[in-house]
Amino acid sequence: MSNKIKWNWGTKIIVAIIIFMSFIFVLLYLSTQNPINLVEKDYYPKGLKYQTRINEIKNASIIRDSITIIRKDNHMVLSISTIDADSGSIVFFRPSNQSLDFTVNIEADSLGKMYFSANEFEKGLYIMKIHWFQDSKGYYVEKKFFVN
Repeated sequence: MSNKIKWNWGTKIIVAIIIFMSFIFVLLYLSTQNPINLVEKDYYPKGLKYQTRINEIKNASIIRDSITIIRKDNHMVLSISTIDADSGSIVFFRPSNQSLDFTVNIEADSLGKMYFSANEFEKGLYIMKIHWFQDSKGYYVEKKFFVN
């Protein structure tokens, strides 16, 4: 007596179901291995305060285009000559990797420029978020830039 498998339609359906289920389990395992990075950790409270942010964006709309960041040799040069901030900060936000985010206070030189080492930035997309106060009025600008 031989133990050969008969390859009729029932056997083929069982094999196809087993292969499909194996594929689904592999996808399920791989999907649990990817880290989930939220854009903002505390997005709900920030969402409630967004009307204030809308007003700050409107306040800064006049000078938004005068704020630039360029790469010059081994430095990133941020030009903020139109900002006369009483206080403020700049967040360099990397959407793809939260560990590359960093924050600095606004401290421009006499020409309205700030210099950052290009080594502080990995290649890729950044969103620069500038928030400052001038004469008790809030301002906010977001600019995207790409580091090569």
